[in-house]
Amino acid sequence: MNRSLVSMVLMPLHPEQARRLQFIDEENYAPVVRKVRELYEAEHGCPPTEAWVNSGIEGLKQYYAVALLDPLNAHAVSAKLDLFWHAHILHSQQYADFCDRVVGRYMHHVPLDAANKVAVENVGVLYNYTLEVIGLLFGEKNPENWPSEHEADFKLMCTHAQDYTAVNPFALFAKTERGVLLAT
Repeated sequence: MNRSLVSMVLMPLHPEQARRLQFIDEENYAPVVRKVRELYEAEHGCPPTEAWVNSGIEGLKQYYAVALLDPLNAHAVSAKLDLFWHAHILHSQQYADFCDRVVGRYMHHVPLDAANKVAVENVGVLYNYTLEVIGLLFGEKNPENWPSEHEADFKLMCTHAQDYTAVNPFALFAKTERGVLLAT
């Protein structure tokens, strides 16, 4: 991503939001990229293309921006971007420090129990809500990172919880039923 997240967001930002978006842009994603390449090659038998990796980092940054700008609601990430998120979390100290800078506390990763129909339906609602927010924040969505609700496999998705008190006062969106992560 050559452009900064601040320049990509289509909605007016509070200076604190802009400051924290810069932390997302300035993060060192090199360890994430190395791990993603390793995991992808182990699964597919060939390395990912540079374009695929770059687009994944862009999508991951957008996902983190959604958590920052819509902290009152939970969101779901696509299967592709979940790989990038997993790779970031594996660098636990770096990830914990990153979360503190961006949303003020650790952004927990909530895996999905694909056998739980209620949880899968909830993640589908969360993912569709996330697609809507991505569109409002960034305009067009890269379908490779953010497949439509008809193309996405909800059973492969993970979520993050909501309510980051350090950034809640600056939320761009109100709390909605569509942004609630159900305890199942």
